[in-house]
Amino acid sequence: MTPNVPGPKAPPQTAAVSPEETASLRQIVVAVVACVLGERRDHPDVEDCTHEALSRAIEGRSRLRDGEPLRPWVIGIARHVALDALRSRKRTRRVEARMETASDDTPTAWLDLVPDPSPGPEERTASAERATRLERALGSLPEEQRRALVMFHVEGLGYQDICKRLGVPLGTVATWLARGRRLLAETVGE
Repeated sequence: MTPNVPGPKAPPQTAAVSPEETASLRQIVVAVVACVLGERRDHPDVEDCTHEALSRAIEGRSRLRDGEPLRPWVIGIARHVALDALRSRKRTRRVEARMETASDDTPTAWLDLVPDPSPGPEERTASAERATRLERALGSLPEEQRRALVMFHVEGLGYQDICKRLGVPLGTVATWLARGRRLLAETVGE
């Protein structure tokens, strides 16, 4: 009987993929990728995606559960790689279309093609109206609720700090905040 002595752990076993198995998988992957991309089997994009899918499958083979069939797993990888390639094509086409619609006389900067993330006029108006409603609603609250809400949400004070500043128990501050929020939500309509 050999003693169970802790030692360096053996690396996880990864099943090697035989050349014959790779060749048979390659034919399937080429067919799947060509079908998803809508291209001939000898198209360069089909070859690129096939290579990428087989590389991912071989590198990730250790993640395949014991007893799980290899072929459906590899087909799934091939499908996802091909779909990623299609999405990339669409993005490239959109950018190229934007570049073509620009006048040939004026140089188009890439920055001009990026949508402006700032709010539009409608959003700014809606935000200003909401701020006005909120100010009116805050003004209609009892003084202690308004002060507690402002200290918590605007000044960033915690419940304990509000208690000390206002000289009231913690439960009172919690009640004021809960009631104040509820009244604001009802008044503002959110």
